Amino acid sequence: MNKRPIFLLTGASGSGKTSVIPELYKVNPEDIVFDLDSLYGPLKDWNIIKNVWIHIANQITLNNRITILCGTFMPQELEKMDLKDRFDFYFIGLHCSDEIREKRLKERNWDDELIKEHKDFNNWIVNNADKAFDPKMPLIDTSDLLPNEVAMRINNYVKTIICEEI
Repeated sequence: MNKRPIFLLTGASGSGKTSVIPELYKVNPEDIVFDLDSLYGPLKDWNIIKNVWIHIANQITLNNRITILCGTFMPQELEKMDLKDRFDFYFIGLHCSDEIREKRLKERNWDDELIKEHKDFNNWIVNNADKAFDPKMPLIDTSDLLPNEVAMRINNYVKTIICEEI
């Protein structure tokens, strides 16, 4: 079986993943876009949730459709996935300035400790996009972009990869 591409939109909380999802529906109508968090509730274990999404993505590939999963995924988590050998994984990283992140997370009533954790995680993503991800993860700074602009950049990357794989 040929491997199929799957796109994992990742980033620290406050980077814009949730905000870009409705725009991705518009600019990528032929692709299937999911919010990783939407299964949290009925399922509480993030490893199980991520594995379930990979199984769903596998079914989607049988219909020759592309999946974009939006949520915090890390490369080392892929080793735990049942169907990891069926995909070529492409990460896309969203990030923003510390000031923008703090503003966004304070609007969600997050405390300073959690905000700092995600600031540190954001910095790790930016500093490791070209080392910890294979292939290197492109980064999109959402600090000054509208969600539809972010979606267009994601769409351009997805289409570039799809064209390379054909």
